Formats: sequence, structure tokens, C-alpha cells
Amino acid sequence: MTMYISATFKELTRKRVFLVTIILTFVFLLLFAFGVRELAGTFAQNRVSPAETMLNSMVMMVLGLFFAQFLAAFFVLFSAMGIVTGEQENGLLLAVAARPIPRWKLYLAKWLGHAVWITVYSAVLFVSVVWTVHSLAGLPVFAEDLLRGFVFFIWMPLLLLALTMLGSVYLPMLGNGICAALLYGFALFSGLVEGITVYEGSHPALDKFLLLTGLLLPTDSVYRRSLYEVMGGADWAGLATADMGPFSMASVPSNAFLLYTVGYAAVLLLLGCRAFSRKDL
Repeated sequence: MTMYISATFKELTRKRVFLVTIILTFVFLLLFAFGVRELAGTFAQNRVSPAETMLNSMVMMVLGLFFAQFLAAFFVLFSAMGIVTGEQENGLLLAVAARPIPRWKLYLAKWLGHAVWITVYSAVLFVSVVWTVHSLAGLPVFAEDLLRGFVFFIWMPLLLLALTMLGSVYLPMLGNGICAALLYGFALFSGLVEGITVYEGSHPALDKFLLLTGLLLPTDSVYRRSLYEVMGGADWAGLATADMGPFSMASVPSNAFLLYTVGYAAVLLLLGCRAFSRKDL
């Protein structure tokens, strides 16, 4: 298994888009830190009350984690959209599959290899954003809340990885990347629409549409649960996300829904293993 993890890292570093992603990530974190520092200085000069300062810092956390999960999803898409068909086209998959191991084990090994590096990348994003807001804007954070939020933040790109790998068994690399990106964007858009319903009110048809979207690809729902936990759960999350337009949190995914996402990922991996075992290489 260590061999596949190491091979995955070498494969990622050979892609130019990997370097582009690292550069864009560094630029984002740099600009975000600069913006948080400037806003924190402005609040201090204007002698904003401690309560308002805390609310403003919570808003910074919401925005920072929103763009962080967007970068994590981008990392998943570029790294996994050709994990099967891309290697099949260049002949690498045939050489690997010739080894005397079941194909389903090879599929799971590929998922685990990518999952390790996606987890590392997402962890760096999460810690960087939280540390920036905590240290520069003075937002109080608690270890238990951060741990729960961190787990859900990591789980979101892993769900997207399972879906992207399944698509890679059936679709060509470019087509799979476009399809996975559209599904992720659709889920993200639905979450923003749900935030707007805080002001406009909900409609039964819209509620059913948003529910079906969340069941089809629950990445945005998992992200919102992560944000809810980071912001302190029921004690503080509503203060920061109740009046942020499309970034408002109209609802929080339940523990039962989180269990659904576990089954969702398991089914995707099972389907992927089955399809990969039957695929003509």
C-alpha cells in the first residue's frame, strides 16, 4: 500500500496542473492573510465593540473556508479525473493490472493513494485558514469544535474523489472532469440558493429540489456541517451565518444525513470496484 501512495505522489508531481494548484493555493492563503490583517486593523482603529469584532471575524472564517473547500475540490478533480481511463489510454494501467492481484484491490489502492494526498492538502488549507483568522482576527476556537469541523472538511473532498473515480471507469478523462465539475458546481449552487431562502422564504417544490440535489452529491451539505462545527455549533454558528446572503446557513445536515454520506461513499466504491473488475483493458 505504501508503494501506491508513493507512486500517486510521483504521478501528481509530474503534472503541470499540480504546480499551478500549489501556486494558486499559496497566493490564496497569502491574500487571505493580508485581507484578514487589514480588516482586523481597520476594526481596531474604528474601535469596534468586542461583540461586533467577533462577528466580523466569524464572517472571515466562513468566507475563508468556503474558498478553501473550493480549492480542495479542484485538487480532487485534476488529480482523479483520469485515474482509470487516462492510464488506460497511455498503456500504464495495463502494465499495473497485469500483476497477480485482484482488480478491486487495485482500485481501492488507487483510491487510498489519492485520498492520502488529498487529505494532506485539505488539512493544510483548513489549518491555514483557521490559524489565520484565529491569530490575526482574534476569533476564539475550541479544540473539540475544530476537530469535528476538520473531520467533516476532509470528508467532503473524499466523497468527491469516490464519485470522480467511478466516473473515470466509464468516461474519458476530459468528459469525466467536466461531468464531475458540473455536479460539484451544481451542488455548490444549490447550497447558495438554499442560503437565499433565509430571506425569501422556502417553497415546497424548491425544498424537494434541494433535498434531491443533496442526495445526489452531498459535498455541500458536508461542508456546511463542517462550517457549523468550526463556528461553535448551535451556540455561535447562527450568529455568523444568519445574515450573509447566499452564504447563509438555512439548515444544518443531521447526523443521520452524515451516516447516509458514509453509505453513499461505500456504494460508489463498490460500484467502482465492480465496474473496474469487468472493464476491458
